[in-house]
Amino acid sequence: MEPKSLDEAACRSYVERGFLSPLPGVSAGRAGELLGKLNAVRTGDVKAVVHPWYYKAYLLFTWLDELVRTPALLVPVKSLLGEDVLCLSCDIWRKSAGETRHISWHQDASYWHFDPPAIVTAWLALTNADAGNGAIRFLPASHHLGPKTHVDTFAADNMLSHGQTVQIPTDGRETVTVSLRPGEFSLHHCLLAHASGPNPSDTDRVGLCIRYAPGSLRQTEGPRVSAMTVCGVNGGNLIEEQAPTESLSTEAIAQHTRLLAPHAAVRYTSF
Repeated sequence: MEPKSLDEAACRSYVERGFLSPLPGVSAGRAGELLGKLNAVRTGDVKAVVHPWYYKAYLLFTWLDELVRTPALLVPVKSLLGEDVLCLSCDIWRKSAGETRHISWHQDASYWHFDPPAIVTAWLALTNADAGNGAIRFLPASHHLGPKTHVDTFAADNMLSHGQTVQIPTDGRETVTVSLRPGEFSLHHCLLAHASGPNPSDTDRVGLCIRYAPGSLRQTEGPRVSAMTVCGVNGGNLIEEQAPTESLSTEAIAQHTRLLAPHAAVRYTSF
């Protein structure tokens, strides 16, 4: 089935509420294949990778580079960003069975210095994601508040690298839990406040967080950021990434090492 562009009502809902969900991404079978590939990655396989391999993982694995270019993801994203699209990251988020840690309320753009702040995050489920295993919760329309102050807690029970917590009161406000089946995905604005709880279930909750940006995106300050052009052209000032020709090749690992090195000191929060 050919992927469809978002209709006017869906685009309007995204602008007003800051997210869309659920959207059809890949088949359940394909989601299972991707999960199998992730589960098959062993410590020895990535021992040469200097920085965390689960950040910008599409630079290391050809099958993730292929995924971020999938029309089912890109066509809806282009409805929001236009024909020129960059991929900023593809990160792996796993909450193991019985995981007691949580993710605090935060904005993805809390450490970024981009113009315009128009990054769209696609969260693709590889397993079921629901209220029972720590699915994402959104604070609708909170992106209209603009960038808000975050407090770094570095709390041990927080999965975020700084334990960063946005200073937006959430008591009494509507929140939406995003339930996804394997292969489905959600889209949310980089300034939309979101969080997720622990996973008390007996199975892992696994998803891929893919961040897309308009080709005109410019970085205004901070460690140099790189991006992969996945549609159209890179008309901004971000470093252009090269797609891997072989998974975990010497060249792929070298590029991953070089591009993530400037971000190690800030715990990889600025891309």
